[in-house]
Amino acid sequence: MGHDAILQIRADRKMTDDETRSVHNIIGKYCSGVDYEYLDVKRGIDVYITNVASARHAAARIMKVLGGSKKESSKYLRVQGGKVLYQFTVRVKLTDDVSGGRYGF
Repeated sequence: MGHDAILQIRADRKMTDDETRSVHNIIGKYCSGVDYEYLDVKRGIDVYITNVASARHAAARIMKVLGGSKKESSKYLRVQGGKVLYQFTVRVKLTDDVSGGRYGF
């Protein structure tokens, strides 16, 4: 099964355990009903999601809870069955301050 979107959570520092737990909880809540999988990377988390809208919704919620900024891009993949397929990347860059979110820790 292909993934339509990659949700990248990044920080210029090591993410705290609370931040990682919050991201996992948000993804579980806002991406229920769609397939997704996690991949831990050096400075964050990549989440491969089969629904672009779910990725955008989760990114907005992560920004609301943890703070940060969002950037979105797309990449042409191929034409399949007469439809053009793209892969979307939604990146949330967390603030440098650990307590940068609305709710803090």
